[in-house]
Amino acid sequence: MSFKSLITDLEKGLKRKIYSRRDKISISIDEFNSLSKKYLHPVKEGKNLVINFHEVDKEKLIFILRWYYNLWVDIQKDSIEVFSNFPEVFEITTEVNKYNHPHVPKTFEKGTKMIYNNSHYSACNWLRGIPLWDNKDEEVSKGLKPSCQINYNYIKIAK
Repeated sequence: MSFKSLITDLEKGLKRKIYSRRDKISISIDEFNSLSKKYLHPVKEGKNLVINFHEVDKEKLIFILRWYYNLWVDIQKDSIEVFSNFPEVFEITTEVNKYNHPHVPKTFEKGTKMIYNNSHYSACNWLRGIPLWDNKDEEVSKGLKPSCQINYNYIKIAK
């Protein structure tokens, strides 16, 4: 999914409910329509969207934006900024290793630049993190680039 998909769904309507069995969250079409009217309708292609949310809607909004649409969102105390373009390069803010990320194949030091990998073969829980790798040219096999989930609280957008 993408920012463009979000705009399309806001204009044409959602075709089916949004559901994650693993995370035990379900958003009906009516609930999506209600949330979109309340928070998402000033959305414009190419412009970041800032949402001032009510606490009761926060979890559902994050689920929709991160998990379903795979968007980069910056969450503050009472607002969410939804980026129209997903950043490509991130920086590790705290060392990522086997103790805090049991699934990573190697340690990534603080300050390491990480490249976003949007491979559909990546097993990533978008509610917790995004698929990244430290070498954009590395391939596991022809056309398949490696990645591993790095959790949001360990990364920031690289400047």
